[in-house]
Amino acid sequence: MPRPLTRREFLGQASCAAVGSLGLLSTLLNLRMANSAAAQTLPAGDDYRALVCLFFAGGMDSYNLLLPAPSSGSAYATYVTTRGGIYDPDTNADGLALPQASVVPLAAHATDPFGFGVHPRCADDGARPGMASLYGQGALAFVANVGTLAERLTKTTYNNSTARRPSGLYSHSDQVQQWHTSVATESRTIGWAGRAADLLHAGNADARVSMNISLSGNNVWQTGRSIFNYNIGTGGSTLPSDYNSPYATPTVSTTSRSATRTAAIDNMLQQEHQNLLDQTFTANLRDSIETSSAFKDAFDAATLVTTFPGDAGYAYPPGLTAASDPARTLGQQFKAALRTMKARTELGLRRQTFFLNYGGWDHHDEVIDSMDRMVDVVNRCLAAYWQGLGELGLRDRVTLYSASDFARTLTSNGAGSDHAWGGNSFVLGGSVRGGRVYGRYPDLALAGPDLVTSRGSAIPGWSVDEYFAELALWLGVAPGDLDAVLPRIRNFYTPGGAAPLGFMQA
Repeated sequence: MPRPLTRREFLGQASCAAVGSLGLLSTLLNLRMANSAAAQTLPAGDDYRALVCLFFAGGMDSYNLLLPAPSSGSAYATYVTTRGGIYDPDTNADGLALPQASVVPLAAHATDPFGFGVHPRCADDGARPGMASLYGQGALAFVANVGTLAERLTKTTYNNSTARRPSGLYSHSDQVQQWHTSVATESRTIGWAGRAADLLHAGNADARVSMNISLSGNNVWQTGRSIFNYNIGTGGSTLPSDYNSPYATPTVSTTSRSATRTAAIDNMLQQEHQNLLDQTFTANLRDSIETSSAFKDAFDAATLVTTFPGDAGYAYPPGLTAASDPARTLGQQFKAALRTMKARTELGLRRQTFFLNYGGWDHHDEVIDSMDRMVDVVNRCLAAYWQGLGELGLRDRVTLYSASDFARTLTSNGAGSDHAWGGNSFVLGGSVRGGRVYGRYPDLALAGPDLVTSRGSAIPGWSVDEYFAELALWLGVAPGDLDAVLPRIRNFYTPGGAAPLGFMQA
């Protein structure tokens, strides 16, 4: 135990540490959360479930992720026409349609209106199944043409403005917020995963540890009224720089600057305060440091055999290394999420959410080349993630879903595409009724009933509310509480009935 600092030492050397402790508290305090007054009671037993949101910031051109297969005949022909022809760097560099030979066909399902295919980078990653194979195995499903809606509308009601549109339609910031909150008509700062956590968090054994874990910083999706996200890095929970927790093994010299700062904060934590605010601040800060150290200990012990992009032992594609692989950042985020799941018992967690953000999809130019690189990143990371889930035995207990600001226009703006509306998402997990496309894939003809504007923007056939309702119910939100999580759900779905789309098992 370091000696108590003198008043001169504390004022002269540690004033910055005392002020800096405000940052320390803001970093750590969200690890310790109060129970919600309206909390649900989770069923008895070991019924761990986790929901992973993989957000594609910028607006993914998802009609080149899921598309009509060349074998579909007229559907593929319409796709090619609307997309400005097949891309060819020599003869048609502005075309956005994928060549026939490159499209990976998906296994047929009885409900398919025509044959579907996926982007060529969705093929297997060596011995690991890629998205196309995961679809064929029944672990992955697509949800076609989902997006933000204020109410149901048609091309006619859109064109004559007799139905409400989402506010800030085609705006990145507005649409990201609406995908995080599910509310399309006004600005909100409370996300639907945060509202779900307000109800479910108390079912976790250790109420100090937030069930909402972000690998990509603060976000609206995981922000509730009493619960919000706890940010971790790829190395797990970290204490602020120049503070060496007394609850962890010392790693710095007792005469270093870090030791001085640590001693200053520890001295402050040992003080007895008369002011209630000071007492509360100090108590919360002390408890947050203890809890963060406990989280780090549990995370550090939760090692994995599965290798991810960024790991030295990972099988890299030709020409790539751990340092040069563009998939390393996302891959290490997936690895950190899985290590946190592995530590669930030590942390007393039965319900969790994870937020991973992969940005850079605003492809107003070079969409074909950019998608080729970025879909490959997603596919390889998902292949490693699925193998890691199998290693942990959690495939049936963890569900991943994709989201993005919006899709892109079907027409080309000259080698790129612009902001659009409804797009295609996917869901991956052992509890997913996979191997099929849910919803109705839109008619891609510009003059057809589903595309608005001359650029080809799809009217969503399904609202994000319906998409999220199935995920929230699977996570454990009771049907009677669905209104509290998705405030506009009754515009599209009556809780308690059959699932809106049916892509999740109970």
